[in-house]
Amino acid sequence: MSGRILAEVEVFGLRSCHVQPHADEEWSVSSVSRSVTSAAADPVIEEFTLKGGDGPPSVLQTDGLNVDHVFAYEQRHVFQLSRAAGQGCVCERIEAAGCVVHEFTADTESLVVTFLVDDVPTLREIVADLQSEGEAVKLRRLLEDTPTEADRPVVLDRAKLTSRQREVLARAHEMGYFEHPRDATAGDVADALDISTSTFTEHLAAAQRKLLDDLLDSC
Repeated sequence: MSGRILAEVEVFGLRSCHVQPHADEEWSVSSVSRSVTSAAADPVIEEFTLKGGDGPPSVLQTDGLNVDHVFAYEQRHVFQLSRAAGQGCVCERIEAAGCVVHEFTADTESLVVTFLVDDVPTLREIVADLQSEGEAVKLRRLLEDTPTEADRPVVLDRAKLTSRQREVLARAHEMGYFEHPRDATAGDVADALDISTSTFTEHLAAAQRKLLDDLLDSC
């Protein structure tokens, strides 16, 4: 089973997800489970867990779907909904490529999914497909299976980054921009750097692209 890749992908501006809209400023989605039968006419049953708030969360009735509160434990609330299959959501697109979603989290801005993929070409196809489901897709983490060299590190060439790009990355990391849910928005980090939000996102995208080139070349 060597050579597989664990990918963590973030998708913004979702179009088909029925779970992510239930996240709000207090409550984030910490997990999702799905039950699907082989019959195409049967509905998909999804259960999602909200955590983070103080009182009971308010859950939307999206697109005419009934959402039921089914369980509560340790400041977490589990909800269940039933929907039609084949709606082109993030999880369905990943599963269509032969992969299984291992982790799912979401906040008001995006969702993050973690899954195993056989190789980089398949990962690129999945990312390209996800771009038709959301406004933007970001690779957050890639981890290669290395059974003969446990935890083999990937060397990243920092010299490829300009001093400004390193500064932007460092400040974004320091302020919790890469946490999920985020501790700071793009505007917060831009203000701390005394630059515009568009300039921040341009520097960040350029830096991430250079680092991802190193990561993908090493896979």
